[in-house]
Amino acid sequence: MLTLFIIVPYLTDFIGKNVTSAQPGVAPVMVKTLMNVLETSFNNNVSPSGIGLILILTAVFGSLWILKAHSKTLTAIYVLGISLIVISTGSFPWNVLSDTPLGMIQLPVRYLSYASMFLSVIIGLAVKDLYDAGMFDTIFKNEAFSLLTIGIFMLFYVGFHHDSLNALKNSQSQFLKNTETFNQLPDRTFVNNSNYDYLLNYPVKYGELDYYPEKARRSTGVISYNETNLSIINNIAVVGRKKIHVSPLCESNKMTYKLHTRKQTEVDLPAIRYKGSYAEVNGKKATLIDSNRGTIKVRTKKGINTITVGYSPSKSYYVGIIISVMTWISFLVLAFYRKGVFKINHG
Repeated sequence: MLTLFIIVPYLTDFIGKNVTSAQPGVAPVMVKTLMNVLETSFNNNVSPSGIGLILILTAVFGSLWILKAHSKTLTAIYVLGISLIVISTGSFPWNVLSDTPLGMIQLPVRYLSYASMFLSVIIGLAVKDLYDAGMFDTIFKNEAFSLLTIGIFMLFYVGFHHDSLNALKNSQSQFLKNTETFNQLPDRTFVNNSNYDYLLNYPVKYGELDYYPEKARRSTGVISYNETNLSIINNIAVVGRKKIHVSPLCESNKMTYKLHTRKQTEVDLPAIRYKGSYAEVNGKKATLIDSNRGTIKVRTKKGINTITVGYSPSKSYYVGIIISVMTWISFLVLAFYRKGVFKINHG
């Protein structure tokens, strides 16, 4: 119920709708060693293959506090955190389990985000226990402890990003340039207000074709880039039999195209068609025509046509949002109620 606003569109717009997902499986080149994860974490480097110095210290020394806490729940949380660190590395038999549901994550280091979540619970509760200890029983000591804790975390945070920025500045990186060719985005590059829009001229580095409909991604029988999906990526519209480059006006959940046609014709726009997609031609709702490349196709009139395409979720999606919001509110109310009752009974 808490996540119904995510589950509903998954069921209504994805399942059984011929939408391709990310390619499953874990390639050996994507697996980091345990030593690499530990080294990255202890160095507090900005990297997806690390969890930072504080959490890796929690993983190493957290057992001392866990043994003292005598809590099965906290023990389970701690074990999950440690286990997920191991699962994220080559120490886990990915060569055998690559094609299992565990391999759907593609990059094993993504499991570190869950490890971070569980270990954050441990360090958070450990700090709270330290705060509640008798040595911090005065207002001055409590405030000093709070400021010291915040200061330590901020110090690590600043150092975390300072090292990353220095590495970027000291590399051979250059400012991102405008390009009209289908080049991959450089691994390291500077972006500012003057060249930010250039990002749109590059394909997504990984997963550009993920979640394309089958027609849009594999219409030529090739999984990788081909004439069909490249025409979509490069904003090529098909007006009748003529191919032209278009530049839509992009807004929240919709795009607007302006086209001049010499006669009534069919226009195939470079906009992916999903369940819930719609189109308006000159302000009037248009009937969508089947397209060979899985895109939105409509019929236009002679002259200047303003075509707006977008996505409108089903009514059940909004019902899911309402239920989720009410559930979250109910949990908050219940939490405050229980806290109040606890204080009354034990005050």
